[in-house]
Amino acid sequence: MPDPPIPSYSLLSVSLSGRPHGDERVSRWNGGKLQLHTHLRSILIICVATSFFWGLSAKRAGQTDQLEAMGHDVFLDIALTAEDSVANLSPIASLETAASDPLDVVKFDRWSASGEGAISVPYTSAILEEERDRILEQMNHSSAGLKRWVGTEIDRTRQTIEDLDSRIEARIESMIPALATVPVPVPVAVSSQQQKVERMIYPIVQLRGNGTVGSGVVVSSEMVDENLWATWIVTAYHVVEEVRDFALDDVVVNEIRFFDPEIGRLGSEVFRGLEIASLKDSDLSLVRVDRVSPWPFIAESASEPVCLKLSVFDTVYAVGCPLGNQPLPTFGEISSQYKPVGDEIFWMVSAPTFFGNSGGGIFLSGEGQLVGISSMIYTYGKRSPMVVPHMGLFVPLQTVRSWLRREGFAHLMDPTAAVTPVPASSGPDKALNGVSGSF
Repeated sequence: MPDPPIPSYSLLSVSLSGRPHGDERVSRWNGGKLQLHTHLRSILIICVATSFFWGLSAKRAGQTDQLEAMGHDVFLDIALTAEDSVANLSPIASLETAASDPLDVVKFDRWSASGEGAISVPYTSAILEEERDRILEQMNHSSAGLKRWVGTEIDRTRQTIEDLDSRIEARIESMIPALATVPVPVPVAVSSQQQKVERMIYPIVQLRGNGTVGSGVVVSSEMVDENLWATWIVTAYHVVEEVRDFALDDVVVNEIRFFDPEIGRLGSEVFRGLEIASLKDSDLSLVRVDRVSPWPFIAESASEPVCLKLSVFDTVYAVGCPLGNQPLPTFGEISSQYKPVGDEIFWMVSAPTFFGNSGGGIFLSGEGQLVGISSMIYTYGKRSPMVVPHMGLFVPLQTVRSWLRREGFAHLMDPTAAVTPVPASSGPDKALNGVSGSF
């Protein structure tokens, strides 16, 4: 009975012992070599594809080992063998496995066209350990190289920044001489603190009498004769009316004190003053005080052009003797230029004023020039009036100047105006004897 046909796939099978089949089966295989050729091509394609993707994956991981390279060579040998259709092919390859240890010995034998011996490459656990150590060493080397590269880049970046800073500093230093040659306007203070004191505090006088106190502003001091100097004070009409000596027919103020710069307060010396001119509607009064020496601290009156340019929000100081104190300055602004009182127009200031400020001066904060005379303060309530200190009324200097011109004293505020002679007989003593002294 003939043997059954041997399937083509059994021609590639190997026994567990690794030995090939008998000679009779080899002869039968030669009879079916055409079918084997077809199957070998299919196996070739599968093996080549598997080897390609296997090798590609290993290359990406950087861990291609000798076993994979050897398997790739086996597949290439099979391909070369299969391409030769007339070659005397014989399966002489064997796969031997040691059952004692899976990692002990593994042999891969190549297919040979001549049918002679096989090449075996042992792949043991020692090789795996060596390969792992090699991979770890490469990783450590790569890590060290990466650290060196990062450190180098950091140093290079730091050096670049330092170079850039040096260039910027050099550029700035090169520009400094050029900037130094450009004239820079330096703001110059119009007046120092001491000048403000001399212009706004020292010209203020205090008027007392009948338990009432008020203020006045020295606007001029002129020589009458060798030992007599007439000092002129502009104040409020209602102040003079309240502090005057009612025992006399003439309007005389018996207690007037000047500021003493040496002691920094009002002096103890008391002077007597005579009202020379007055304007009740505008709340103005001109008082003359005779001294044996000139009074050096005179309020500087603002010129007419300056007065015409005054506006709301111009900053000013209100200086007077509130509640009997020595001259005190308060700061504020011109808040209104139109406040009708009777037939007269007053201006309003936001600088706080109180009882005793009346007759004092309103000065520009910058130059310290006189621009008005304090007159009234706002109150509200009938039974117990309350003062509104930031709503003080003052007579603008233009009104004061016009009044003095009409009275013949324009020169007191305008040195260029014609000086009106002051007769010696118009002193306070003569006035007490019936001479009014009003020009």
